[in-house]
Amino acid sequence: ITVNLDSDGDGVLDAIDECPETPSNVVVDAKGCPIEVDVGGLEMEFNGFFPPMSSQLPAIYDAVFVKVVESLNDYPKASVFIFGHAATNEIDEANVATFGFDSLSRNRALIIKDTLVFQHNIDAKRIRTYECSNKILVTDTAFIDPSFEKFNVKNMEAKQRRATLRASSSVKDLTNLEYDSYIQMYGEYAKHCELFE
Repeated sequence: ITVNLDSDGDGVLDAIDECPETPSNVVVDAKGCPIEVDVGGLEMEFNGFFPPMSSQLPAIYDAVFVKVVESLNDYPKASVFIFGHAATNEIDEANVATFGFDSLSRNRALIIKDTLVFQHNIDAKRIRTYECSNKILVTDTAFIDPSFEKFNVKNMEAKQRRATLRASSSVKDLTNLEYDSYIQMYGEYAKHCELFE
C-alpha cells in the first residue's frame, strides 16, 4: 500500500513540497511555498509636461509628486516605468543619427526618476526608464492631466513634450504582458519605447 502524505495540508504532497510546514489558509505555488496575494493593487499614471527644449520639470508638479510618492510608499513592491517623450520639432537629429536615441526624451525620463530617488527616497531598483522620442502621440490631454491647461498651450507639439510615469503592482516587465488589460495599458510603450536604464 502506497500512502501519499500532505503533512501541512496545503495540497502539495510531501515528496515534492519544498516548504513542508506551510501554515493553514495560506495560498501556495506548485512547490508548496507561500505566494503573496495583493488584494488591492496599484495602477497609477502621471504625465508631466515640459517647456520647449527643456528637461526641467515645472514646479507646478511638486504637489502631485507628493501624492505619487505616497502611493508608491503604500505599495513598496510596485514597479515604476518612466517614459520620456519629445515633440518632433525638438528631436536632436545629430544624436539620433550618431547614437540612435534622442537625448531630450531620455533626460525627461531621468529627471522624473532622479526626483523620485533623490528627493523622495524611492528605491532606484524599482524604476525602469524608457526613451520613446516622438513615437507615441497624444491628441487629447483632458484625460491625462488637468495641470496641462495651466501652460495655456493647445498645439500638438506641446502635448508631446512630456514624461509619463506608470506604476503597477501587477506588471513587472513590459516584455511579458500576460493579460489583455496589461497589453491595453502598456502595449504601445512596449512596442515603441526603448529601455535604457
